[in-house]
Amino acid sequence: MDIFNLKYYIIYFVFAVAAFIFSMYIDIKKKNYNNISRFVTFLLFIIIAVVFGFRDSDIGSDTEMYKWQFLTYSNVDFGIQVAFKYFIILTHFFTENYHYFLFAVSLLYVSIIFWSINIYIKNFEANFLLVGFAFVSLIFFIQLGINIIRQGVSLAFVLLAISYYIKDRNNIKSWLLPFIVAIGFHATSAIILFLFFIILLLKRITLNYYYLWYFILLGISAVGGSILSLGSFLNYFLVIDSKRADFYVKDQGTDGEFVVGFKAQFAVFNTIFLIIFSLINYKLLKNENENYKLLLKYYMFISGVFFMMFQIPYSDRWGIMSWITIPFLVAPLFSIKNTSKYGMLTVMFFIFIFVFFNIYNNSK
Repeated sequence: MDIFNLKYYIIYFVFAVAAFIFSMYIDIKKKNYNNISRFVTFLLFIIIAVVFGFRDSDIGSDTEMYKWQFLTYSNVDFGIQVAFKYFIILTHFFTENYHYFLFAVSLLYVSIIFWSINIYIKNFEANFLLVGFAFVSLIFFIQLGINIIRQGVSLAFVLLAISYYIKDRNNIKSWLLPFIVAIGFHATSAIILFLFFIILLLKRITLNYYYLWYFILLGISAVGGSILSLGSFLNYFLVIDSKRADFYVKDQGTDGEFVVGFKAQFAVFNTIFLIIFSLINYKLLKNENENYKLLLKYYMFISGVFFMMFQIPYSDRWGIMSWITIPFLVAPLFSIKNTSKYGMLTVMFFIFIFVFFNIYNNSK
């Protein structure tokens, strides 16, 4: 694990240096140089995919399970997650080596994120590398790359779907298809699609109601309320994966392995970013960018659901559904449209986040 971490830290250091350089160009010269930043990001993402893919089997809590699924896929019930099954079958046409399979998954993961950034940043004329740097700075990026890799690919497709929706919401196939593929890799993305449709159906509901939703559910969670309070309704809420729903309701973890209860660190983390996003929306964007408000609504909506999941195992996996949008929501800070100079400050903030959470996780 130490060698793996060392490799990743070196890549991150190179990424951070490049990010600081490009942030200076954004702040001082108001130039993106996106052709160069896109190429540098592409190279670094490829290197990350190699490091993720050719990791030892003891790197990542679920790596052995994915190795087993790859080698014995014909005997595995993937349920509605058929996209992952067919991805395994396709990989088997070329190799029986599970390392190449892990590399293929990792390459797909970073490639879809790369693709999503390329589409999304056009909305704000943001720097490509800086948005990519925001991804690799957040602890979920490596977790989705080496632990819960199915959810990693799935959420990457969710980002692609959102990017295409923002680009051309009238081209339904362009954004609905990535959502369907996302569900085919990890069923829980159906929850995201469901919430996304609710937001679209209630498009006249203002941000104020989402703030109310966010803080009411945060308060309920703080006093011990959770989705478990709904009892058997959880089985319907997670009908796409009834076995897991039953596990959450009845077992609530295995021999104390998973800590449940109100998680102040997550509540603070999400709320700090909500404050940042609110300042971006009201101060920089003057509450006029409908695409940004759509993404902000989603962030608050899914964060509220996340708070209600604190009493169940794996609640952080619900948090990732909100955290995955953070790089997109900070993108206006990396834009050449801004007259203020936030690029370098934001890069240093993300470096702090990366260092802080790596020290925190290694100290546990």
